[in-house]
Amino acid sequence: MGIRFEDQALLLALDDALALARSTEELPSLWVARVERLGGLGIKTYIAALGGAMLAKATDARIDSLAQDEAAGPRGYSLRRAAEFLAQQNNDRYDLGAKGRWPLNNRPFLGGPTRIDDFTKISGKARPAYEAFLDALRDLNRIEGAEALAVLAAFLRVRMAVQEAEREAARAARKLDSNVALEDLVGMADRFVRADPEGGKRAQALAAAVFDCAFDDVELQPVNSPHPGDVRVRLDQAIVLAVEAKQLPVSEDVASELSREAAGLGADLALLFVIADRHAPLDRDRVQRDALRDDGTLLLVCESVLELIASAAVLSATSAAQVEADLPGGFAVRMREIEVSKNGQDEWRQLIESRS
Repeated sequence: MGIRFEDQALLLALDDALALARSTEELPSLWVARVERLGGLGIKTYIAALGGAMLAKATDARIDSLAQDEAAGPRGYSLRRAAEFLAQQNNDRYDLGAKGRWPLNNRPFLGGPTRIDDFTKISGKARPAYEAFLDALRDLNRIEGAEALAVLAAFLRVRMAVQEAEREAARAARKLDSNVALEDLVGMADRFVRADPEGGKRAQALAAAVFDCAFDDVELQPVNSPHPGDVRVRLDQAIVLAVEAKQLPVSEDVASELSREAAGLGADLALLFVIADRHAPLDRDRVQRDALRDDGTLLLVCESVLELIASAAVLSATSAAQVEADLPGGFAVRMREIEVSKNGQDEWRQLIESRS
């Protein structure tokens, strides 16, 4: 049996490190540089993993930083738990790299060996990041006490600066002055999303942006997330609406699956947004009746951008003028968040500015 952490112990270490990161104290320059370099390599899972390993070491110096599971031995620990704790305590204070509440829910951590130095299934693209991560863990294993806390603070200071820079960029993206009429905006968004789906990122970003116009708490999940609901609308923290965006032709089975998944999330509202060439319209009446009968779910199917916007506006009693004003910049922000290509983001900005 390895080492297990109590939430209180993790929180105390994190609070101390956050206070140190916000202070004017000088922090270890080597670790600042390491965190910056790992961030620049672009493999975001390793950023979250390094933060989790640092939190674990600052909480209990006994841990083996090269372990990722309690089964690794008496000094083994759950790196996943430490990284998830960092994610869940974030509250937009720092950029953890990988988004969402489960930052290590992918390869090579998911289903990988209990020790990180035993990882073998590393892609060529990820190899430099993995090697930098591994080198950092080897050195992390040799420190403890106040030094471990300072190392975690160095990580947080760097990633807090990244988060602030992202906030500034998002604010700049939202300041997309537009006087494009909603009728024209619908057509522009439709053509833009269809022109290059980018693996479904554009449709997901658009769905999130549309619901941003109507609701205060809208969650956009990472593309290809294993968890249901590409976009989730919350009221008082509870998920009330699950939205799935598809840019490939789909069958009624996809609608039925979304209905079941929404019910599993505790939501009784669901919306399927399909924007794909050669998609055959679904039998909406049958799909809706089946969803209500089988899952107690009220399901909408939207097979165009106009239907998506109209449905969100009617569900929330949001005016067309509000959507017209908020959607151009909101779409730009959500594209940044889900990492639509820079060319795609620039193209959208140019489309709006050319019509304004």
